[in-house]
Amino acid sequence: MGKKVSNSVLRNLVANTGDLAALPTTVVDLLYIFKEADASVQGVVNILHRDPAMTANVLKLSNSAFYGSRRKITSVQEALVMLGNRAVVTMAFASGMAPVMRRDLDGYNVSRSRFWNHSILAASAASFASDKMGFPQHKCEAFTAGLVHDVGMLVIDAYLVSNGKNLVTAEPAFDVSGAERRLLGFDHCEAGAMLADNWGFPGVLHDSIKYHHDPQLAGEGQDVVRSVAVGNLLAMIIEQDLDPHTDPLVRGILKKLDLEADFVAGLRADLGGDLDSIVAAALSSEPCPA
Repeated sequence: MGKKVSNSVLRNLVANTGDLAALPTTVVDLLYIFKEADASVQGVVNILHRDPAMTANVLKLSNSAFYGSRRKITSVQEALVMLGNRAVVTMAFASGMAPVMRRDLDGYNVSRSRFWNHSILAASAASFASDKMGFPQHKCEAFTAGLVHDVGMLVIDAYLVSNGKNLVTAEPAFDVSGAERRLLGFDHCEAGAMLADNWGFPGVLHDSIKYHHDPQLAGEGQDVVRSVAVGNLLAMIIEQDLDPHTDPLVRGILKKLDLEADFVAGLRADLGGDLDSIVAAALSSEPCPA
């Protein structure tokens, strides 16, 4: 089993995360807009114009959202008009976090594409879940929170690799937190919440990271946290091709979330196509509040 790592060690790990210690400037600026919830059009335009790659990704997603339309979106201003400030900020945040999160997790034996794809799929599913569970006003927050729900694995992976440890286990992916706690004394939820504090994430993102396996413990942002829990579950169902009606692990989690298998099966039907199409659909089916 090995000696368990103390929470003081976790604090030191998070405080010395190397390239994870600071987010890109554009992402920090977008977080300010996210927290203030009163983004001006010009403020969003100014941020995106400083980052050509981010702008290109936003326009690509915006045109995916309006695939088949005669009008092609060619500027950030047009995207803001067509999709709304909040949806564009959410797309930009996802683009800005890609370089931070798209990395191999060798300690978990997870490739960068698998980790990023899971994050994007969980984010999109969380947005759809928020809408279907009666919280459409929170769908952009749910997407953003779903995107970063597993960032704690980045911290733990650094520790695992530097200490020659590996967390590949025969246990189901649903119990990765249990495996982490048995090996280390803490899990990716705790590590991620601490990293979120260091990054200056708003409370709803912090709580979604910390409680996405136990949304009933969250505070005022519980609707978003619950949406993220559903999104994470749905991503796993899709990735492992599980039947929510018959798989005992899925049924146990659904009971904990007080949801029916038919609800998750219906959400799964919404998540078809490539990732860009899924993201575009998640953020454009009902525009997020401005």
